[in-house]
Amino acid sequence: MADHMHTVPEEALKELPPAHKALGKLGRALLARFPVWPIVDFLRNKKVPEHRHAAWYMMGGLALFFFAIQVFTGILLMVYYRPAEPWQSVQRIVMEVPYGNLMRSIHHWSANLMILTLFLHMFSAYFMKAYRAPREGTWLVGLALLGLCMAFGFSGYLLPWDDLSFFATNVGLTEMEKAPGLGPWLASLLRGGPAVTTDTIGRFYVLHVVVLPLAVLGLIGMHLLFVQIQGMSEPDSFAALPACQKKHKKFFFDYFASEIPVWLAAFALLVALSAIWPRALEAEADPFGAAPLGIKPEWYFLAQYQALKLFPGKLEYAGMALMGIVPLLCALVPFFDRAVPSDRRGTWIERAGVALLVGFVVLTVWGWIS
Repeated sequence: MADHMHTVPEEALKELPPAHKALGKLGRALLARFPVWPIVDFLRNKKVPEHRHAAWYMMGGLALFFFAIQVFTGILLMVYYRPAEPWQSVQRIVMEVPYGNLMRSIHHWSANLMILTLFLHMFSAYFMKAYRAPREGTWLVGLALLGLCMAFGFSGYLLPWDDLSFFATNVGLTEMEKAPGLGPWLASLLRGGPAVTTDTIGRFYVLHVVVLPLAVLGLIGMHLLFVQIQGMSEPDSFAALPACQKKHKKFFFDYFASEIPVWLAAFALLVALSAIWPRALEAEADPFGAAPLGIKPEWYFLAQYQALKLFPGKLEYAGMALMGIVPLLCALVPFFDRAVPSDRRGTWIERAGVALLVGFVVLTVWGWIS
């Protein structure tokens, strides 16, 4: 019996090149075997609103670009990294592997730029009210992605097993252990015992290269699916315009093409940062030695670090509670907010967002210079 062949839809035939041309033949053959024209047609008609805030839409694609670099450079580093000999294998990458130190520095800087871009993406979505119905799920998944990417940074920080990474991770897990409830159990699970040892490396390595990547990829797929189904959010000023005054740009390939120069510039910045300020490898960790002076977490944990310092002694539990309440309130924002007429500004939601942003920046800078 002859194999059943799908017929190519009439609307697809109108869009394909003529049948006598090579691309026309290829397109018809593919669509006859894989009836994906509804998907192609959906993407072909996908549009992006054009307004003065449209540049913020690029933050999501830029974060995905940095994540792709993380995956590529991470795979290259995995070829030479040995969890049984963490410091020695990183030293080999830095000193012996061709371009090894450059790849390691690109991996480090792309992680920082990815998290920075995610923060910008989150705050831009917040102030453009992109969390409102029907996009509550998109907002919640985005917050989860930000949290997982910060966990990515924390889990990867220990892997070089130098003095700085060891003591910074030890401080972070000690603070986690103080948290009531699941804090002690989670800290012990991550450490693999009562203290940070080389056994902890194995757990952090599995977390960094298997568990978190799978979780992030799953959430990215969910996030992109939600965005495709619900479309791009529109700020109040644009949504209030009459339909005849609204301008849109096709995603493929008008908007997509406009993102490529941004990605190239971001890659140039990434390489420049990696070449000028390469990621240093400190002395091998000595668990019985003294901690380096002025040890601090990465910049994206500095705000929390500095905030906890404002609650000394028994008040530290109040600081931890505050650290837990802030992300919870961010998750609940879509359910607190209600649609506000476009002629009203300065709502309490916006003011809370401004306060959170200013507080985060002030605490981060304070923690950096203190």
